[in-house]
Amino acid sequence: RLVHDSVISVLTTDTMLVDELVEGTEGTIIVDETPFYAAMGGQTADVGAITTADGANFNVVDTIKLKGGRIGHVGVVECGTFRVGGKVTLKVDEAKRAATAKNHSATHLLQKALRIVLGSHVEQAGSFNNQDKLRFDFTHFSPMTEEEIAKVEEIVNREIAAGLDVVTNEMSIEDAKKTGAMALFGEKYGEVVRVVQMGTFSSELCGGTHVSNTRNISAFKIISESGVAAGVRRIEALTGKALFEYYNTMESELQKAAKLLKAVPLEVSAKVISLQDEVK
Repeated sequence: RLVHDSVISVLTTDTMLVDELVEGTEGTIIVDETPFYAAMGGQTADVGAITTADGANFNVVDTIKLKGGRIGHVGVVECGTFRVGGKVTLKVDEAKRAATAKNHSATHLLQKALRIVLGSHVEQAGSFNNQDKLRFDFTHFSPMTEEEIAKVEEIVNREIAAGLDVVTNEMSIEDAKKTGAMALFGEKYGEVVRVVQMGTFSSELCGGTHVSNTRNISAFKIISESGVAAGVRRIEALTGKALFEYYNTMESELQKAAKLLKAVPLEVSAKVISLQDEVK
């Protein structure tokens, strides 16, 4: 659900509660029900717009979780006036949500693939997902080899191509444990949790947004693997549109290098070796 009609329950500026927000004012809008996702669990917040029937528009630049489970939409009134009790339409930026969901879903596939390739000692130590990339920190004792990275990529892309349905269910924490769903070590969970399953390949406790089928992720590529702390490694990866933009950039740079070397792209490395030998 990306569009929803609701009623304004609270309006605030940076310093106080107010009855209305006028054009040019920065503030926060709280409504009875919202389709916006607030930043949590390593996933960045939704952005978008809140509008009224008479043409008022509020540009949502951040969505935050507040005390009591309320959701705050942070932004600025671009035109018109918003009043407490007023009816509004909330619309999430669809492109950003979709790209972020691809990265979040790919993170679940990545964690399972890492456990298959490196071992069951792999545990999530942090994550970050936005529309541009995914970052995943995990417990492991040594740098990954090129072969291990390639194997992880192969597994993730295999499950993407398999077109696994992504199903979410809410259940008790005890029932979730019985399904074998993975949970974050040390994380505190309530009595009711949300379990995200991708076919029979992956099952995790997660409150974030995801694709409906792994095929929507398109493709997956690890662009870096590094150490961030003792016993903790970090992977950064790309999916979907961002990945194809990455390939286009790499191809463009390769073409430039080939031109400077007076060679065709497939002969760049051979040309470099030849020049190195000549210099020696």
